[in-house]
Amino acid sequence: MAEDDAQVVPLKGAITNLNWFDAQRKHYETPDQIARRFKLPDDDAMRAFCHGAAAMLDRSTAQFIRRVPCAPDDAWSFLADTAKARQWLFGVEWELRAGGAFRFPEADLGVAAQGLVAELHPGQVLALEAEDGGVRFEVQDASGSARARRDIPNYAGAITEFRVTNRVSRAAGAPERLRETTAEQVAQPGGPGTHCVGVVAAWHRAASLLQQTAFEEANLYWPPERAIGLDLEALVAAYAKLLPAYYKA
Repeated sequence: MAEDDAQVVPLKGAITNLNWFDAQRKHYETPDQIARRFKLPDDDAMRAFCHGAAAMLDRSTAQFIRRVPCAPDDAWSFLADTAKARQWLFGVEWELRAGGAFRFPEADLGVAAQGLVAELHPGQVLALEAEDGGVRFEVQDASGSARARRDIPNYAGAITEFRVTNRVSRAAGAPERLRETTAEQVAQPGGPGTHCVGVVAAWHRAASLLQQTAFEEANLYWPPERAIGLDLEALVAAYAKLLPAYYKA
């Protein structure tokens, strides 16, 4: 493990994140009160946020895992079917072939908005590369996973684990601040070569939107507390607290 990563504590898992939030609690606060202090509506939403928060694989790589109620081939259609992909992936436009161009016309500030398809293994892996980073999508059967079954209770069908791994260039700095963008969103707690708060929040939202869309397609109940994953303002506020702790800023 690199020296910079040795003291990393939060963003490794739901329990660790919840422990971090708990450590910020004032002695008189209830769980709902501490959640609201971090712009999360209540304790259920805070737990849902922590459950779906980024796993920081290293200083420049954030991974989101979402389990969806369908077989891997059906999960892959959320990429292969461009109309479906546009619903959750920043309005993507692409040539879905190795070497093909891609563009995210609805990308939030700091998200790598255009580049090339670097790797494509239909049904399994899609990797996109841009000048300032890249993103890798992976699908794998999780039907036999007890954790996946807990994630989608009262459901006996196929389950797929969908992984979204976003990497920023080790030299990438914070994007130029735009008039309508908050300093909190542009903040880069780890310095050059690490994620901006808004980029992590944007990918969290995209991954949650994918999961919500998959649940709707399967006519399954999507717990309302998970809607916190679609609230970009709340996600920015939560990551603005967690990321500095991760990077020891």
